[in-house]
Amino acid sequence: MAMEIYVLSDLRLNSLAEWQRAINAEHFPFPLQLLANNSIADLSGFLPAHYEHMKAGFECDHWDPRSIMADHPQIEFGHPWKYALAFRFGARKGELESAWIAATSCARATRGVVFDTEEGKIFKPDEAAQRVRQIESNRSLRATFDERIRQKFSPQN
Repeated sequence: MAMEIYVLSDLRLNSLAEWQRAINAEHFPFPLQLLANNSIADLSGFLPAHYEHMKAGFECDHWDPRSIMADHPQIEFGHPWKYALAFRFGARKGELESAWIAATSCARATRGVVFDTEEGKIFKPDEAAQRVRQIESNRSLRATFDERIRQKFSPQN
């Protein structure tokens, strides 16, 4: 099952290089490197990336912001946004983190917001950055827990 988040904005990024600079400026604990060479205008489909030195990525497409707002009439979007960039991701390791990092940095760089369809909530860039830190923290805690379980039940013990 795929999850969706959207960046809604009135500005667009000019290039993937600009987007990468915005990602780097966030200083998240784990690095994200976009691996595509196409232009922002040509984004459609899977956008490969490296997250924490592993292959990751997410689906990324331009979307009609009016249709998003029409599909979610209960959400207060603030105003009719001019652009929307859709992020779809699944359960593979690194996809959730990659999509949220990319969306957060895009929202901040374009003075937009992140809309999480699962929660039905709008995140301003600072709130989205906090969400990324929660996701990464939970992932680190889970990895620590998994390692403790492996050690406890390994054949050597």
